Amino acid sequence: MPGLAVALALASITLGPSVAAAAPPVEPASERPSPADRSPRPARTDELPSSDDAGVPVEGPIERTVHIVALQIRGRKQVAAKQVTEALEAEGIVEGQQVFWPEDPRIDRAVQRLAATGYFDQVAIRLVPVSRNSDSASLVVDLHERGSLVVRQLSAASSLLTPFAGGFDLTERNLAGSRVHLGAAFVVGTRARGVADDQRQQAYEVHTELPVVAGTPVGVVGSAYAILANEPYRVAGEDYDPDPSNFDTLRYSRYGSVVGVTIPVRSDLRLGIDFRFEAIDSDAGAAVDPTQTLPNGDLRELDLQLEDGLHFLSSAEFSLIWDQRNRAAIIGKGGHVRVDVQLSSPAIGSSYEYLRVLIGGGYSFRLPWGHWLTPSLWGGQIAGDAPRFEMILPGDLADWTPGRTMGLQYSTRWPVDTFKTGVNAYALARIGGRVDLEYGIPLFRRPQTSFVYGGYLFFSAGVFSLTGTQEQRSERRANGELAAPIGFNANLGLKLDTSIGTIDISVGNVLRRVPL
Repeated sequence: MPGLAVALALASITLGPSVAAAAPPVEPASERPSPADRSPRPARTDELPSSDDAGVPVEGPIERTVHIVALQIRGRKQVAAKQVTEALEAEGIVEGQQVFWPEDPRIDRAVQRLAATGYFDQVAIRLVPVSRNSDSASLVVDLHERGSLVVRQLSAASSLLTPFAGGFDLTERNLAGSRVHLGAAFVVGTRARGVADDQRQQAYEVHTELPVVAGTPVGVVGSAYAILANEPYRVAGEDYDPDPSNFDTLRYSRYGSVVGVTIPVRSDLRLGIDFRFEAIDSDAGAAVDPTQTLPNGDLRELDLQLEDGLHFLSSAEFSLIWDQRNRAAIIGKGGHVRVDVQLSSPAIGSSYEYLRVLIGGGYSFRLPWGHWLTPSLWGGQIAGDAPRFEMILPGDLADWTPGRTMGLQYSTRWPVDTFKTGVNAYALARIGGRVDLEYGIPLFRRPQTSFVYGGYLFFSAGVFSLTGTQEQRSERRANGELAAPIGFNANLGLKLDTSIGTIDISVGNVLRRVPL
């Protein structure tokens, strides 16, 4: 089916919030964030005359205060005026107040607040003098709104196990100008082939967010989901062999919801607190004493890492996010760090007890010749009795290997063992990490009124590693193998910044989606 494989590969695009072609994204492996670095350098108070009251030119600007006598908001269509004025009021920039000329840090912060909403492609704040020699001015806010409907993810893939799986994630980010985010997502796969149980895998989700509540900076988020899984696990064959006949499958269903709050510590630092509760119905008991037949004929007992029957999972998750990528296009550098800590315990009604910690981040630098360099890293560890869908899948770390889609595993392919260290031996890992270096080359930039705003070419390379339980590590050491094998990552391609999201046309994006 090579023709179908190529067609699917070319059709598989990943969309998310838009990314500026001027600044490649900081992109840790744990997520595919989209920098809000699309705001151009804001116009400041330099529209005021740089001369003294006598009209005699002076050498350089003289710092003074300017009285705001009027406020003008230009370019606003769907976004409510209150959503703009509140960002200004938070910095004390209102009619009747004073700002400093030629530069006031509050204006910079107000621009960041407006850009962080995600509602605008362009944000600029400037002062326009009422008269030539007056210290009174109008504050003009120039905006260009983004389309509020965003395609966060578009999935289309094929594998030896699942001939086709596809779906999408749509979000309306400003419902009727109310600031409410409302979205829905789904993914559905065809029936599995080559395994005894060919039940199709599918997932559905609705999600909503209110960024601010009752005039406070605190936001609330919520989601509800249903996941019907039929997950493959290896029972025979070599570690590198993805033939579905070497696998059996485990059926389980998950029905749950997440509620949480977001608390801004400052404009670039945010704390999130989420509580999740879900019911899990598993057929793990159907696989009595599951084993894997090794290539030498020995049998290995398998732990499916899932309770049998109907049971429950509840967890509390704390996230701390520092994000200055919206400043990258302005000052030529910007970073992003996220720390997630998830705790599950019978004390909060869970059938599992574990701690999961994930840390990811990166930093982009604009080089003197206009290109961008972005080192990034990601790491995670799970301690305790976690269900299999919370473990680290090798595809979460390897650029060329399929990962999970909405919690579902559609492929039986494991990472390419480039260094021959056995990096394809772990089906699920408890500890994993990766380090990457990306080089970005801006290709073009178009007006924000067009569908394609810009594009850039990128090259990346790095390494990743993962390891399993203490028993698995001991077994590998006894066999003279690395307990934490190392794999190689590399990618190159083109990213297009569009009005509906970022389109990623890359080698890695293609390889993850074709049946190899």
